[in-house]
Amino acid sequence: MMKLLPSGILLISFLSFSLTSFADVVINGTRIIFNSKYKEVAIQLKNQGSNPYLIQSWIDDGIENSKPGEAKVPFIITPPVTRIDPGKGQAVRILATNPALPHDRETLFWFNMLEIPPKPKASESGNTLMQLAFRTRIKMFYRPDNLKTSPLEAYRNVGFSLQGDKLKVKNDSPYFITFKNIDIRKDKNSSILGEVISFPKRMLSPGSETIFPIKKKYNGSLTGKIVTYSVINDYGGETTNEQILQGQF
Repeated sequence: MMKLLPSGILLISFLSFSLTSFADVVINGTRIIFNSKYKEVAIQLKNQGSNPYLIQSWIDDGIENSKPGEAKVPFIITPPVTRIDPGKGQAVRILATNPALPHDRETLFWFNMLEIPPKPKASESGNTLMQLAFRTRIKMFYRPDNLKTSPLEAYRNVGFSLQGDKLKVKNDSPYFITFKNIDIRKDKNSSILGEVISFPKRMLSPGSETIFPIKKKYNGSLTGKIVTYSVINDYGGETTNEQILQGQF
């Protein structure tokens, strides 16, 4: 893939949660699910601004500052570079090139979209105005077909247990699970007894576990109380579940 990334611009990178705050060209969705039974997936881009933009797209394997053509990934994008006029849209296709990836769990990649505006005109004083290029980067999950469980079952079966004053969270599923919120209550309608307010690792990879600190608002034991948690689903929305908390506080 050609390395466009022109000189003389300021590159501003941001994730999907803030893309509508800055970018004129937006992606239809906050994540991409690439099912292995299909050879390609189409991504819809829309220019909601008043200027035409040159768009460059590429896939990386987790290196946030990677540039087009640097990552060795089993995908190609067509078209890799395209112009989108104001109010217009463009479909970008991601094609799999016989990837040798695990068949029993998801693999995480990232879709990058660089939005390059027209070259700015000189001001009346003769100075050239600053040119900003925005990069949007969202998750792309390569999902093998016929996994033994569904994403909804994976969300319901997250394991929660207490370890001292911390919450152990275990993901035995073949899916990546991204948490939005976790709190502990006596029942689903009661006030919060404890909550996770710091997410050093918000996303759990398949077969992994992590430990979150709990901000406790209750002097008694949390064992047997209800963990209420929400995760980000395939559509970018929230799926909420609850479980009885195991272990000793």
